[in-house]
Amino acid sequence: MSKIELIKNKKKSLLIGIAAVSLAAVTTWGVASSFHTCRLLAYGMGITQGKNLAGKPVYDYQALAGHDLVAAALGQPLGTVLSNQVLGLNIDCASSTASLVVFDKVSSNNIATIATSTSIDIVQQQDKDTNAFPNRERFVAQFVINPTNNLVGGFLTVAGRLQLNPTNGCPRAIRVEVDSKDHWFADGEGRNLDDRKDHDILRAGLAHAIGVVDLIANGTTNTVLLPHVALSVRHELE
Repeated sequence: MSKIELIKNKKKSLLIGIAAVSLAAVTTWGVASSFHTCRLLAYGMGITQGKNLAGKPVYDYQALAGHDLVAAALGQPLGTVLSNQVLGLNIDCASSTASLVVFDKVSSNNIATIATSTSIDIVQQQDKDTNAFPNRERFVAQFVINPTNNLVGGFLTVAGRLQLNPTNGCPRAIRVEVDSKDHWFADGEGRNLDDRKDHDILRAGLAHAIGVVDLIANGTTNTVLLPHVALSVRHELE
């Protein structure tokens, strides 16, 4: 092989290598951009084990809101409302994996993971045949709690519906839209207990959860049963 051919081959190999790195960067960016984090509101009444004056078992009721999960994950006392750190639902466009996260509005990043999905099953609806993708879906997902600071463990089963962008299949928030079937599945809109002045009219979906959360409160680990937690999936966080 001549010196000229050797130089040409080296240049060709270099160009191929650069193209491969560029393609990998584009692919990685594409995967990352397929995830969307939406504001998530949560509220439910939990039940913990208590004792009466005679030492006999009694029900103790514990209200649990989204800001309580955020506070526990960040090592703060229950009831703490953090204005810049909020609960979010991070989910990919294929609805194949999701997580409940703490989103920091200052840094525009997810800074803690509260729970991670172990399975998601979906049924979709496409209202217009001319659309490229379905525009809505119903889902049932299983989550496990990630032990973080005052969150010790637990699990959640979440069921609900999401609005999808018919051009790409990704979750999207639209003006409040009532689904006549919501009452069948015990889904209902709740108040924003984090911000009582909230006037957000965008909704990406509605859901509810049932499960168990083990958390530390006042230095004691409590197992909180959650028979029903209302969930409101709102606008995408930025």
